[in-house]
Amino acid sequence: MQHFSTQRLTVRDWEEGDADAAFAIYGRDEVMRWLGPEPRRAVASVDQMRERVTAMAERAAAVSDYGLWPMVLQMTGQVIGAILLQQLPGSEEVEIGWHLNPDYWGYGYATEAARGVLELAFGPCGLDRVVAVVDPDNIRSLAVCRRLSMVYLGQTKEYYGLTLERFELTKARAQAIAPS
Repeated sequence: MQHFSTQRLTVRDWEEGDADAAFAIYGRDEVMRWLGPEPRRAVASVDQMRERVTAMAERAAAVSDYGLWPMVLQMTGQVIGAILLQQLPGSEEVEIGWHLNPDYWGYGYATEAARGVLELAFGPCGLDRVVAVVDPDNIRSLAVCRRLSMVYLGQTKEYYGLTLERFELTKARAQAIAPS
């Protein structure tokens, strides 16, 4: 993956030492309730998270353009969340998503990291379109989609066995709305 930085964040590959910070994200029910199909269970322990971080790092090494990467707060070096760009299961569509430690909700970090990943998607990755699929009750993620100027496409049951709100952003739209 091409690492990148935004005004406040660095997005990079997972490292072995990230397990505690990742557990602070994926060990919390208020995060996991929005991720993937039922049953949505928080990661049970730091040891289990360490195994997952190792697996995520290995996956990232094998697939250069897509992945799930940590968001690191530049001021502290703390992993505060994760940003993803991945192919949706059983589809050619590429999804953008974000997972944030609840202690960092409400500060614009998800939107900031997502803008950086969209630059990666529409630049080096060569994509013309990115989608987001969001639980209808996840008002915070729905707001991120709106802040990114994603276009609402309606509900879908195509992914993860769930009813989700579907959004898209095309490269042309992103370029048209980019500040000059």
